[in-house]
Amino acid sequence: MPKLVTRRITPAGFLLALLLFLFLPCLAASCDAPDGTRAAVTYSGADLASGQEKFTGIDGLGLTPAQQTAVADKFDMPGLVQVLAIVAAVLLVLGIATALPRTPKVRALTAVVVAGAAAALLVVTEVFALRNLTDYTRTIAATVSTLSTSQANLDDEATAAVDLRLGFWLSAGLVLVVFVLNVFVALRRSGVTADVD
Repeated sequence: MPKLVTRRITPAGFLLALLLFLFLPCLAASCDAPDGTRAAVTYSGADLASGQEKFTGIDGLGLTPAQQTAVADKFDMPGLVQVLAIVAAVLLVLGIATALPRTPKVRALTAVVVAGAAAALLVVTEVFALRNLTDYTRTIAATVSTLSTSQANLDDEATAAVDLRLGFWLSAGLVLVVFVLNVFVALRRSGVTADVD
């Protein structure tokens, strides 16, 4: 069991978490446009790392091309979020290499450290990205809304429009599963003399 967890399940878990983080939507915001269409922006982990975003339905906001470009520029993530997303992805890549040490205990302990750091960094990345996206959404809502809309309503609308998506939940959940499995292996092997397998 320790060899199966540390040599096969752990690297596969890190690889799958990396792919889920990079390619599935991790964060999104959406609002209803005046013409009935829905304007939305989504970010995968790769988008967060590159500072890009994917817009759908932005034409429905009734903005000129120059305004659309200005809106898109406002939704670029700041450098801090990009760095955090890149480091999180690098940690997930390093997690794949935790199968290299010779003993199950060392493999498990290494995986625990990397998985713990990766999980924490995924959460921190999403918290900063979520905060920035909420601020951006509030700014855009204030720009396109009527003057009768109160600041409290804008804050509520901006908060409700932004949410975490499946890519974040699946990747973070998978890293936590890897963490728990390797804690179990490390604890189980702690009383056993080092063996090579």
